[in-house]
Amino acid sequence: MRMLNARYAIVTVTLGGFAAGAALFGSAAAAADMIDDFGPLLTSTCSFDQIDAAWHQVDPTSAARLDAAPVQKAALRFAFSQPAEKRTSMFEQLAAQRNMAGVNVPELGADQAAGSMMSRIADSCHRY
Repeated sequence: MRMLNARYAIVTVTLGGFAAGAALFGSAAAAADMIDDFGPLLTSTCSFDQIDAAWHQVDPTSAARLDAAPVQKAALRFAFSQPAEKRTSMFEQLAAQRNMAGVNVPELGADQAAGSMMSRIADSCHRY
C-alpha cells in the first residue's frame, strides 16, 4: 500500500509541475494545443537545470514567476528527470484532464506565443 501511495504522490506532484508550467508558459484551452506547445521541451534531452537556464535567458519574467513558486519548480525538476516518453505521457494525461474539466490556462499574449517560447528554450538549452 505504501508503494502505491508513493507512486500516486509522485504522479500528482509531476502533473502539478506540468500544470504550473502550463500556467506560467501559457497555453490555449485545447489539449492538442498544450501538447504542441510543450512538445519541444517534452522531447528535449536537456536537463531541468539546462532548461531553467535557457528559460531565464528567453523569458526572464515567466522564469522569475517559477522561481517564486518553489514547490512547482521542484515538481518540474522531477518531471524533467524522467525519460522523454514518460514526460510526454504524463503531460498528455494532464492535458486531457484539464480539457475534460474545461480548465483554460491564460495565454502569454500575441507578443510571445507559448509554443514559440518553448521552442526557443528547447533550441538553446544545450548551451547551458
